[in-house]
Amino acid sequence: MRAVGLAAVPLLAVGAFASGVSTTGLPDLAHEPWWAWLYYAGGLFVYGGLDMGLPVGGHPLARMALWVAFFVAPAITTTALIDAALKVLRPKGIAPNKLRGHAVIAGFRQVGQTYLQAIRAIDTNLHVLLVDDHLTIDQHHEHDVSLIRADVREPGTLAKVALDEAALLVVAVEDDLAGLEMAWAAQAQRADLPVAVHVADLSLLRPVSRLIRKRAKQLGPDTLHPLVFNAHRIGALHVYEQYLHPHFEDTGYKDVVVIGGFGQFAQTIVELLRVMAADELDRVVIVDPDATRKVRQVAVDVALDSIEHVAVDGDLMDPGTWTKVSAAVADLEAVPIFLLSAEDELVNYRVAMQLRAKSKQPRIFARCFRRTAFAESLSDQLAFELLPLEDVLRDGLEDHYRAILTVSSGSQ
Repeated sequence: MRAVGLAAVPLLAVGAFASGVSTTGLPDLAHEPWWAWLYYAGGLFVYGGLDMGLPVGGHPLARMALWVAFFVAPAITTTALIDAALKVLRPKGIAPNKLRGHAVIAGFRQVGQTYLQAIRAIDTNLHVLLVDDHLTIDQHHEHDVSLIRADVREPGTLAKVALDEAALLVVAVEDDLAGLEMAWAAQAQRADLPVAVHVADLSLLRPVSRLIRKRAKQLGPDTLHPLVFNAHRIGALHVYEQYLHPHFEDTGYKDVVVIGGFGQFAQTIVELLRVMAADELDRVVIVDPDATRKVRQVAVDVALDSIEHVAVDGDLMDPGTWTKVSAAVADLEAVPIFLLSAEDELVNYRVAMQLRAKSKQPRIFARCFRRTAFAESLSDQLAFELLPLEDVLRDGLEDHYRAILTVSSGSQ
């Protein structure tokens, strides 16, 4: 239709000019040569028609023809501009039958985005297909990335990702159950495909991990199973290996760890300390507004008896809470190490300020999402150390991706 309009507008306009129609802005237009008529007919596609004014004179039908050209030309221009914008904004895609050896990342929130960064750090040429129901233009500026807007809970989503030709599937959606169902369905559809699924809820992660271990014993080591992972666990392991374990080795005595904020990240830290550092610890103090209940809840799934632990209920911002913490470690000679892991990084910074104002001795770690110039300056001035989870998680996911590559090559 646009092609018809492109041809019709010059014909209508030139015909009207030839019939004696002029415009209020160009009263002598009917007497201009034909090539001038073509020039002004082309000008109709520009908004304002080059300030030609309104049709006047000539035969009424010819004048009506020029009016039609006046309305049709800008409409064609508008639709062309819209189409061009949509081509820029529309996520690029590759037909499923064109995809070969690609990685699929289902879910493109924080974990999915960080996993893409981890893949790119190791394999810059791997084509990645992102699947999510909210993808936008600013999330696929990278080379060799395609997008599919789809809901993983829909049964037909797996059929859109060329699963038979994929090299890897990473499921990192916010709905843990939907992610697990997608991972299990993909593994059932293609038994040799490495599948990794993120489970954020630790209380769900533990029984699912036990289920996979049970299946592995029943089906044997050569059978692939979905690799269940948790971003907090990966980040916690990296923090332990890079920061806590070297500190424990350097002190030469049994350490005291004070954890401020007992969310899922801190809970995974305690799990790791129980397994990997029980002999190096004297006591773990857990500080949280709801510390006692949270510790009791964790103890349902994790045996905490191997480490001495104390729960201190209190607002992290309240100096009185830290007075209670001091009382909880007063009988020990070790200098505590503080791990501030509240979800709100401003709380961590303010608590670090309080602790540093009291003593220059303890080593203080403050959790934040990413390392920024301001956070760096603040930590330098107050002598505390940053734990940027974005960097920690990316490094951990790089190791996770390497492990998947090893599993994949071992199964071939």
